[in-house]
Amino acid sequence: MSMEATLLNVPSTNAALANVKPKAQRGERRVPHRVPCQLRARNDALGKAVALLGQTVNLSASGLAVQVGQPVQYGARVEVLLPHIDGEPTRLNGTVAHSRRVHTGTFELGIRIEPEDALP
Repeated sequence: MSMEATLLNVPSTNAALANVKPKAQRGERRVPHRVPCQLRARNDALGKAVALLGQTVNLSASGLAVQVGQPVQYGARVEVLLPHIDGEPTRLNGTVAHSRRVHTGTFELGIRIEPEDALP
């Protein structure tokens, strides 16, 4: 199943992504879409993994933004679990493209989704 098809299976995401029209200068537009999520980040340099709860801010076929309670370093590999209507979460693997503080105790992570064929 393609990453775009995977994203389209998230509840309410069909409606959110249906109206997306790519812009020529950006290539792809992200759609505001807030759902709770679980995130597991791995720091290969330290050999540690951390589990976080967060909320998506926006979604696209190639990435998403998630707000969490602590920063995650640039380049960290992450796994994001999004709720799915049938009970099995949608699992997305990616890399942190940016991490910035947006409020006291809240950080926004930009996550670049890896194509399925790149997953281990």
